[in-house]
Amino acid sequence: MNSRFRFSSLLLSVHPLQGLVEAYLVGLLILASTSHLEGLVDPFVVQTAMFFLCGSCGMWAVLRIRLPDTGWFWRSLSDGLTGMILSLVMLFGIWPSGSFLKWDAIWRLTSWSTDQIIMVFCFTGIGFFFARIFVRLWLRWNAMRKRRMLWTITNAHLMVAIAFALIFIVIFFLVTPYSSTAARILQETRDPMASVATSLLVTFFPVLSLIVIGLVATLSVILPPSAVFSYFVSRRITRRLESLTKTTAALRAGDYTARVTVDGEDEIARLQSDFNAMADRLSTTLRDLNTEKNNTAQILQSRRDLIASVSHELRTPVATLRAAIETMLDRWDNTPPDENRRKVALMESEIHQLSVLIDDLFTLSQSDVDNLSLDCAPTDLLPLVKEVVDGFSPLAWQSGRVEVTAQVPEKLPAALVDPRRMRQILLNLLRNGVRHTPPGGIVAVSAAQVGDILRVDVRDTGEGISPDDLEHIFERFYRGTNAAPESAGLGLALVKELVEAMGGWINVESKPGEGSCFSLTLPMAK
Repeated sequence: MNSRFRFSSLLLSVHPLQGLVEAYLVGLLILASTSHLEGLVDPFVVQTAMFFLCGSCGMWAVLRIRLPDTGWFWRSLSDGLTGMILSLVMLFGIWPSGSFLKWDAIWRLTSWSTDQIIMVFCFTGIGFFFARIFVRLWLRWNAMRKRRMLWTITNAHLMVAIAFALIFIVIFFLVTPYSSTAARILQETRDPMASVATSLLVTFFPVLSLIVIGLVATLSVILPPSAVFSYFVSRRITRRLESLTKTTAALRAGDYTARVTVDGEDEIARLQSDFNAMADRLSTTLRDLNTEKNNTAQILQSRRDLIASVSHELRTPVATLRAAIETMLDRWDNTPPDENRRKVALMESEIHQLSVLIDDLFTLSQSDVDNLSLDCAPTDLLPLVKEVVDGFSPLAWQSGRVEVTAQVPEKLPAALVDPRRMRQILLNLLRNGVRHTPPGGIVAVSAAQVGDILRVDVRDTGEGISPDDLEHIFERFYRGTNAAPESAGLGLALVKELVEAMGGWINVESKPGEGSCFSLTLPMAK
């Protein structure tokens, strides 16, 4: 890898001035080598070196001088100027230097005129210009085939065509009797250098030139149809890869619904199918993550709301208890017993309210973290409802002169509920109904079977619920326009979460001035 890197760093890497100086030195080296052949080889061999000299100097400059980092016009202009200077180097550098150093055999022994020699030297710069155009085209093509699979496959097909053409031309020229001249020179002169030079100038260089000319001629015939054929053959493959690339870019940009159409049954089709499967799994994973993120955000917001509301809700009963206790302690001796009993009863009521609030908060906090304990079992609703109503009705009559009744059929199927949580639900609904029912009103609990479910209704004859409040009454800490001062806004929210946790749901119907009806739908035990 390191040697390849060092070799590639030699190409197209030097300043034009340095490249021209190197081409001049290469020309002097060739002149020094060919001057040794005078008198040892045929004049034809030395004359051939004239083309070798110009071609070698021009190709050295083509491969060494770096390309300008500008547009095509300025690159072409720069190469044109460099080519003109290269022709001047050949005319006014190589030619005079060779004549001065007596290394001028390659043009002194030729039968060419001075104008012909000048023209050959001038063609060095022209050849440099067109060779540089070919280099730029090749670099452009190389960049295209690296960026797109279509051109990579087309390039592979063209390389096969070029390889076959090259093999054919090499075989054709290898059978020609060029090597006999080099063998004869070695036998006559016993000079290995003369033999090698003859082999290069008479065999290698002409053959290489003819191979290049023949290759260009052959490719001009077979390359266009081969390129067209390769393009259309490769197009079907690359079109599917391009579709996959576009879909991948869309997926990376955030379009998780992007999918690629599976076409065929080959490796690309399997890749397309695997991509779709990966995209499906990614979409599912992201959807789950977003759901968890939203749930976590809701839980955190609920926690913040809970802390703020709890600090507010607990302040009132705690302040009432503290004031009552301080008053009793300051005036205990001078306060009549009846007054002390009244204050103790007030404190008991506040403690009871505080206890209910703490229980509700604890239950809601368990629900937030999915740690709500439930022990659902087949439960007969008749004794459960009667127990709750019988225990609550005296308190309801004593505190607000509200009658609490129960109407539950004896042959009602068992409900699949948690008895302890069901009592908590009914007590919250009864407290809510009694709180909003004026003296002389009624709060009734009824139950019935509706298909394969059980329905429990808690109906009151109270003041009803405003339509603006109706859609918010199950929200935590929501207190409607008719909310009682002691209400914390947790009872109905707790009822809803407990009912849904047991697999049921709750609904409410109410009209202002006509009372309300809370309907619980509960699963029936199998």
